[in-house]
Amino acid sequence: MEFKDATHGLGYDFERQVMSLFGKDFRILSWAQDGLRTQQEIDFIPDLEIEHIQSKAKFGVECKFRSTLYEGRISWAKEYQPGKYQRYASQTGRHVFIVIGIGGSPSNPNYMYCIPLWRMKANLLNPGELKRYRRNPRRKFAYDQSTGQLT
Repeated sequence: MEFKDATHGLGYDFERQVMSLFGKDFRILSWAQDGLRTQQEIDFIPDLEIEHIQSKAKFGVECKFRSTLYEGRISWAKEYQPGKYQRYASQTGRHVFIVIGIGGSPSNPNYMYCIPLWRMKANLLNPGELKRYRRNPRRKFAYDQSTGQLT
């Protein structure tokens, strides 16, 4: 697939990597690729909509890959973007998780975080505050039905 700029290509590759971490316990309901979405979809739908098969829980996943930190922090979204993901969560009743890859390559990031949207306080994040959400970038995702957490 060809993209207008390298940033979209990195994002596409990272989305593919994140999808590969959802094993047989999950079903990918939709993949809203930036180059193939309408403006309305870009402004509302997270990158992925996933279903945990056993519990039938459905949730959104927004994927963000960053090559480096910005002034020592993770710049995961533009100022308006957290609101659009919160609107999606409110209107659909689904949780949204932000999966962030830092450094390395999109297919093999040095660090990966899976953060519930409701824990995101700003669009610039301090990596030290996110330690509890850090995960092995090669480990398959798991879903805790009792807490509704994706890990």
